[in-house]
Order: sequence, then C-alpha cells, then structure tokens
Amino acid sequence: MTGEAEEVLADPVGLVVRLVGNVEKHLDTALVRDIVCTVVRARAGRRSLAQALHDDPSLLRTGQPPAPYCVAKLLMALHEAGAQDVALPRCGECGRSCHYVGSSKGGHWGCSPCFDKPAVCAGCHEERRVVSRDRHGDPRCQNCPDTDGDPLQELTELVTRLDPALDNAAVLAALGRATVRPAGQRRLAWAVVARPDLLTGAGYEAPTPAALRFINELVEAGATKVVRPACPRCHGVKALSKLLEGKRICRACFAHHAAVPCFGCGAAREPATRDAEGRPLCPNCMIRQPANLEECVGCGRSKPVANRLPDGPRCQNCRPRITAECGICGRTALCDMSRATGQPWCDRCQQRWVACSSCGTVAQARSGTWEAPLCAKCTNPDPDFWGRCPVCTITWQLSTRPCQRCVLDQQVRNLLGDTTGAIRPDLAPFHEALASTERPDVAVAWIARSKACDLLERIGRDERPVTHEVLDELPPGKVLAHLRSVLVATGALPPRDERLIALEK
Repeated sequence: MTGEAEEVLADPVGLVVRLVGNVEKHLDTALVRDIVCTVVRARAGRRSLAQALHDDPSLLRTGQPPAPYCVAKLLMALHEAGAQDVALPRCGECGRSCHYVGSSKGGHWGCSPCFDKPAVCAGCHEERRVVSRDRHGDPRCQNCPDTDGDPLQELTELVTRLDPALDNAAVLAALGRATVRPAGQRRLAWAVVARPDLLTGAGYEAPTPAALRFINELVEAGATKVVRPACPRCHGVKALSKLLEGKRICRACFAHHAAVPCFGCGAAREPATRDAEGRPLCPNCMIRQPANLEECVGCGRSKPVANRLPDGPRCQNCRPRITAECGICGRTALCDMSRATGQPWCDRCQQRWVACSSCGTVAQARSGTWEAPLCAKCTNPDPDFWGRCPVCTITWQLSTRPCQRCVLDQQVRNLLGDTTGAIRPDLAPFHEALASTERPDVAVAWIARSKACDLLERIGRDERPVTHEVLDELPPGKVLAHLRSVLVATGALPPRDERLIALEK
C-alpha cells in the first residue's frame, strides 16, 4: 500500500484539504476543511472522496465524471464559498458546467435536461419531458397539467372533517412543514386522500415518510383525532424510520431483524460494516479495526477516536474533561457531562452500583444523590429516551457497548467454554451463578485478577469433569479455596470438610 493510500485511511479530510489547496488559492485552509467536513459527514464517505481525488486529482480542475457524487457536492460547495480555481461539476452528457447536477449509478452525474428521460404524456399521449405526475403516477408534460381536482383542497377538507379542532390554515401549515416541494405536497395529499386510515393508526403503511411527518405535525398542531402510528412489530409509538416488507417499523425492530453474529465478538447485532471478505462486524468491532484506528495526540498510541479537537483526535483516556462538582456525590473531581441529566458526574459515580432508592433494583447509578441514587429507569422512565444493550436488549443505557452483565457472561464463556462458547453440563450451574450475580461489576473485577483467570482457564481446558481431586492438582492458595467454595455453593461440587482434608495432608 502506498503512502498516499495509507493517508486515505488515516486522515482522509487532511488529504482532501491538501489536494484542494494545491489547486485553489483563494480559500483559506480552515474554510476548506469546514466545507469538506460539512459536505461529507460519515467516515466512509470521506474516505471515498479522498480515494477518488487521490486516484485522479484532475477532477478538481475538470469536474468531469465518472467519479463519486461526493466529488460533485464538494465542487459545488467550494464554488458557493467563493472558489475560483477549481471547476464546477460538468454534465456527463452535454459537458456544460452546472451549479446543480443530479447523480446516477456508476459514478455519473449530469444536468436535469440530460438526466430527465422523456415519457409518453398521459394528456397529449406524446413522448415529451416529464414535468409532473398525476394522482395515478402517470407522467405529464408542461402543456398538460393535471386538472383532476385540487389535492391540497381535498386534503384540507378530509382532515378538518376528521378533526374539527383544526382549520384549513393549520392543515396547510403542517403540510408545508412535512414537505416543502409542491410535487411532494401533491403526492402526500393524494396518498392521504386515497388512504384516510393513515391518519387514524395505519400510518405504518404510509407510501412516503412525509406522511409520518405530516401526522406528527398535525398532532403537534393540536389534533385530537389524528393518531401517531405504532410500530407493527413492537407496538410502541415511536419514530418509524425503517421500511421492512412494505411496512414502516422502528429502528430497534429493524436492528433485531437485521442482527447476525458479529465475526469479531460473536454478539448478534446489526452489522455496521463488513470486512474485506464480506463478514459482518458490529460497531464496536468496526471502530477497532486497524484501518479505523488513529494516532491520539495525547498519548501517541493508535486507538479508537473518542473526540476530535482542533489539535487532532483523542482517545477515550485522553478525551477532554472538566473539573467540576459531581451532580450525584457533590465532590469536586474530574467529570464528564452526563447525557441523561446534563450534569457533571465523576468516575466514581459512573462505576457505582447501588440499590435504587425508588424501585430497589440493583443497577448502576444514573442520577439522584449519593444517599438516594436512582437507576436508569427511574432517572427517565421514557423507554424511547434510552437505548438497550446490543446483546441482551434488556439493560437500559445510552452507550452502544454491551452491558456489564453481558460482558461478564462472555468472559466466563471464553474461560470455561469450548471454541463455540458452549459450557459443559458439570460447569453449567457455576456459569449460571456467575452470570446472574447481583453485582456483575464485582464478578468482572474478580475474573480480571490473573490468578482467578488462570484457574478458570485451566478448568475450562481440562476435559475431565470438575471434582475435588481435579482441583487438588491446581496450585493451592486463597483464590483456589474461594473458587472451590463457590463451586460447592452453586452445586457444581459436593460439600467437603476442608479442615479434615488439610489435617490428613
């Protein structure tokens, strides 16, 4: 791999800024960087842009496709900012420079007259350029506008008849906030007029997302008869942002549907990406791929990026923190800002497990005070506010990492299980007791000790059933004695008089 290609992976934005700076002399470097970061926000898109300009830097001077559409977006944004040396994107068909171009497959872009395909007009039945479409979806030319009623008037009459609390002005205002373009407003109006039940609970079958936005706007405007649709899978009233089998479902249900075992960690999650061989990777494993690691300006190590500051990327340990009074314990210490409460909270409170003062559940403290802590559900009972653990989908949390109980279960399976993570029947009670402990953080800390980890790994590798005689072959000590007592307490071993055995020895 060449040095330039390595820069595409390590610093795509910096590479694009440098290539643009080689051509454009009228824009400041900081402004170019802001434009690049605004035009392409995703890491994959920035790498695609950087790779395209790295492979063919002349795109900045010619603007000639084929190339990814993000190149055309960058050229247009640079010209809007006052660039004079880079070219405007050119139509791939007629070759003229355009301030706006449309994209198509294969890396081609072009102007509207070249990209608009002619069709047989439903009015004059001649093949002409399509200007609009009627309520049946048939094309219309410029000379044959659709005269089959006013869809906006039909929509306002339908909604005001359904919900007298709204007037025509409120309906039209909600329609304008749901979709701005007149063609989109007509399509939305025809869809609702054809299916009035979309407004009363069947919105998950809406043919366009604008219909869901229209329903939300009507409810916000004071409608009492219009109903926000529930997810057809989990039946929760939430944002229906995904389309599956012709129905609009929530993000969580789509993630459950798309979940497959991650090639990296084995957790069943929706893939965030796939490796070079097409194997799925979850978000946690994706950011830990060598290509996604960056050198932290704080510690100088290649690690996943937690924050990006003007001086460069920062890892989780080097992220900027504030010295403030913790919103839970009240002591002044290094704190992060809690996304759940918006108040500072220190490391001690972030790791603290408590019995919730409201519901009594043993969980991690998320708000309250040191004397009266609250769990996540009691901090904010709105289920839509919290995410779920990506592995068990039970624990309420804001992070995308597995919860500590799932981390504990995976660690125990790695030590005691076979190559597939399966636990032998004689160790199943011990595994169940560890995985279901009330304080998983204590169990994780115990397993992290080298002696405990070594003993558990030896037991897992030994193909013989676990007996007192097998344990007697291991190095004696307090850790082994504690492990033996846990195995006895969980029923994996029968009781034995350890004092008598010691006396006999």
